[in-house]
Amino acid sequence: MALKNVIRCMALAVALVGGTSAVSAAPYVVGGASESLIGSGSGEWSWDGDYLTGFRSALENPANFGPTGTVDRTIQTVTLSSVDAVSLAGVDMFVATWISDGHAIAMNTAVTDFFLSGGDLFLLQDDSSHDGLGASLGLSTTTSTGSVSNGGAPLFDGPFGVATNVAQLYAVGQLDPLAIAAKNGHVGGTNADGQVTSAYWKAGEYAPGAGALFIIADIDMIATTTACGLAVCGASFAPLNDNGIYALNTFSFLQSQGGSPPVPEPEAYALMLAGLAVVLGIRSRRREG
Repeated sequence: MALKNVIRCMALAVALVGGTSAVSAAPYVVGGASESLIGSGSGEWSWDGDYLTGFRSALENPANFGPTGTVDRTIQTVTLSSVDAVSLAGVDMFVATWISDGHAIAMNTAVTDFFLSGGDLFLLQDDSSHDGLGASLGLSTTTSTGSVSNGGAPLFDGPFGVATNVAQLYAVGQLDPLAIAAKNGHVGGTNADGQVTSAYWKAGEYAPGAGALFIIADIDMIATTTACGLAVCGASFAPLNDNGIYALNTFSFLQSQGGSPPVPEPEAYALMLAGLAVVLGIRSRRREG
């Protein structure tokens, strides 16, 4: 049984007695593939690579996401050593970083099934050689001019502020607005040349029962690097620059519009009842004492 269902069942048991929301008690779990799984070609752009460390730390920072944070939801990030039905059952969102098309083939079926069954996807595409998961959903990437991107709510204007002139770097891409419209999606932002650089879907919009979906045409709009010659290339999360604001606004929106958690498996109900019995026992002993 998936670990997140165990956690949710225990939280529900507590909620039945104490009135606490089971959903808010369980963290929103975000997973991505390790570099060892997707190959050295992904380099530091893998989920456990240095270039995504700032983003992951910002998601887990309780000042950003947590009971007293800017967004009232706790986020937990995990690195996956495999991407299949079993590992994806333990996360709410799968983040696909700079994954080559060749490595995407092995995980395509599992990721697609996860998404169409209500799991959320955060696809950080970049170019036509690293857009395999998006292409399988009919949303491929082609080369853009690389000019800065702008837009409105919810991605560029959200709880973390207003982002302007969000930069693309290195290999840069664009998305097809006709393909986005055909899949019932929304254009998230365009660059100075009118090319679409991001798109999003609320849960159920791409297909009935599907999770939320976000696709960006350049991972470096969210990653943090230094090779461009500036002190920070891409997103800064401490302090927040425009790319960082855009990244956190986008994530905040997507998790708030995500798919429904899986229904607990049959054995989970037994665990839930056992947890409830423990809680009741503790309360009984407190009253006696």
